[in-house]
Amino acid sequence: MLSFPKQSLDFIKKYLHRQQKEIDKNLKEVEEDDPARSPALAESSEPGTDSYIADTHAKNLVLGEILKRTKNSIKTALFKLKKGGYGKCEKCGNQIELGRLLAMPTAQYCVSCSKKVIK
Repeated sequence: MLSFPKQSLDFIKKYLHRQQKEIDKNLKEVEEDDPARSPALAESSEPGTDSYIADTHAKNLVLGEILKRTKNSIKTALFKLKKGGYGKCEKCGNQIELGRLLAMPTAQYCVSCSKKVIK
């Protein structure tokens, strides 16, 4: 059974909810700022505009994917908090260090296993 101080879990939960709202806001902004989705796209005819649009669109796609992955990690952490499995290392099954979870609330591995996974 995993045991963390309730105060720490409450802090992490509030932090994750704030991050989730921020990610949603950022995703919306990335989608709105994508020049490839702009209705004015058909009207642009200046030299270099097409390469700028393509470059910016590619960057927005990558940023959007990163934000979506982060959002999924947050949803997973919140689900585990709700169901009681939060803080369990997905590799060894031991409890993830509290300091690690406070620094990185979406951590899936303890420090020892994270070093093995990265290599």
